[in-house]
Amino acid sequence: MILKNPFKAETRELFIWKYDCDWCGHNGWSAIHHILGRVSDSPLNAATLHNDRCHINNNKLNMFNSQSVLLKKTLVYLKSINYVLTNKDILFIKKYQKYYV
Repeated sequence: MILKNPFKAETRELFIWKYDCDWCGHNGWSAIHHILGRVSDSPLNAATLHNDRCHINNNKLNMFNSQSVLLKKTLVYLKSINYVLTNKDILFIKKYQKYYV
């Protein structure tokens, strides 16, 4: 699987064994995408999505709600693989805390 977006290698490696799309839950996601745009390369700002349907459809929905759902799913996933939050990640959560409520 090719991960196209410019996340650091360490971030991409966290998602390489994740097989499901964060939006629809089906296997075979196409790429890792920034949830809030390229405001941060933190793993907390990453989602695995199908390019052709879920990424496009997600952009048509209420952005705040869809971004909130994806950010929460990413946090749950990272906790499930025992990812340890960095100081940068904690600052990201504080800055965008309205999405986590």
